[in-house]
Amino acid sequence: MPLVSGVVLLVVALVGGLVLWAVSRGGGLEAEGSANALPEGGGVRLGAAPSQDVPQVHLYEDFQCPFCGVLEESVGAELAQRAEAGEIGLTVTMMSFLDGSLGNDSSHRAANAALCADDEGAFLDYHAAVFAGQPEQEGAGWTDEELLGFASEAGLTGSALESFTACAQGDAYGDYVEAMQERANRDGVTGTPRLLVAGEPVGDDQMRALMAGPETLDEVLGSAP
Repeated sequence: MPLVSGVVLLVVALVGGLVLWAVSRGGGLEAEGSANALPEGGGVRLGAAPSQDVPQVHLYEDFQCPFCGVLEESVGAELAQRAEAGEIGLTVTMMSFLDGSLGNDSSHRAANAALCADDEGAFLDYHAAVFAGQPEQEGAGWTDEELLGFASEAGLTGSALESFTACAQGDAYGDYVEAMQERANRDGVTGTPRLLVAGEPVGDDQMRALMAGPETLDEVLGSAP
């Protein structure tokens, strides 16, 4: 698979439990995404529409980010359940900046595969499977076989699995993966994981609390204006 193109300048540090970074790269936002992907690299939107009177949540993450894995383990299932029940709107932007610092293309390939799973109605289950299979050693990444195997863990079988496999192997949404990173850059997102509720960033203290357990999730969601 091709590496993500562009020049990536990274400053990675642990500040308050978050991975902070600075990145500069070129590229456009016109790429077409998967079934539930928003235009202009806006990420995958699931759950309640913005017009509904429920919290709108936007999660920015990189599949290779360890703290993103911690957040997913802590509140990922709860966010997915609420989105599927229409209790929240959930937008997920899968970034790929860590490919540049870790010297691989695993974030890109994992994000592309997740978009392929979205076409088969299995985005959230695939998303959870990738994080559950996050390597213990940061930078080890995933093989193509591992990324394909997560689809079975997400419940894909038969023709859906075949379609997913062809999509993932062909890097069908590679341009949209790059568009998500570019959009996040333009939107000024400066760390992963980053969580916004009603367009407002959740503070570091609340993020640390969420990574410790789901007990404060209602408080965070209820803080939306």
